Amino acid sequence: MDDELRLLQAKLHAVSVRLSNFVLTKQNAQALCNEYRQLLGALQKFTPAK
Repeated sequence: MDDELRLLQAKLHAVSVRLSNFVLTKQNAQALCNEYRQLLGALQKFTPAK
């Protein structure tokens, strides 16, 4: 569980850094989308199953 929390924290930090330095270009937008996808994947591990 600690490894999963560290992964989630790392993904959240990556998105935060990318947003704080964001300049609107196609490459930056694609990179941000990729970071968000990775963050959402990490968050899914903490979502209770229905």
